[in-house]
Amino acid sequence: MAKVRAKLIFFMLLLCALAVVYTSYENRQLAQAWQVQSNENAQLQEEYGRLMLEYSTLAAPSRVEAIAREKLNMQFPDKLNTRILEHQNAFE
Repeated sequence: MAKVRAKLIFFMLLLCALAVVYTSYENRQLAQAWQVQSNENAQLQEEYGRLMLEYSTLAAPSRVEAIAREKLNMQFPDKLNTRILEHQNAFE
């Protein structure tokens, strides 16, 4: 009976040791994957910042106005090109 108990304890210790090795290996794998994802996140945040800066530069009102004047020959309306329309309520 003592030999069976000793073999059972040995087998359980062996399983526990294998479980510790496996979880350590998985932990290292997950830590490495987390580091890769963290680096990718930092790169994406940096790119997002550059894109937002570029967007704000391209969408600046002064730039839009300059393009409208130069390429589309647009101009601000003056008194001769302005009409005032009165709104008539249909339910009155």
